[in-house]
Amino acid sequence: MAADSSPNVSAFVWILRILAVLLIVRLIFRFLGGLMRGLSGESPSAPGGKRQAPGPRVGGRLVRDPQCGTHVPEANAIRVGSGDNAVYFCSTTCRDQWSAARRAG
Repeated sequence: MAADSSPNVSAFVWILRILAVLLIVRLIFRFLGGLMRGLSGESPSAPGGKRQAPGPRVGGRLVRDPQCGTHVPEANAIRVGSGDNAVYFCSTTCRDQWSAARRAG
């Protein structure tokens, strides 16, 4: 007696086929819905398709470390000097290397 001839196995196979077809249909509808939203200009994250204005930038102004070139938020940077002569560093290591290079050269 073959395994496929059992009524329980046959019903299980049909249930799996139906679930697979339903999953494929759902994926197709989600794809088409996203495609239509994209063509109409709606934002997928905003309810009702209304675009939201971008929020305020977190972290403030970015400054560039002259030693390694990394950009860091000014509030988190290590500052040397004041006013227009201020230089900002991402770490004490970069600050010390920069200071040593200036003293040597």
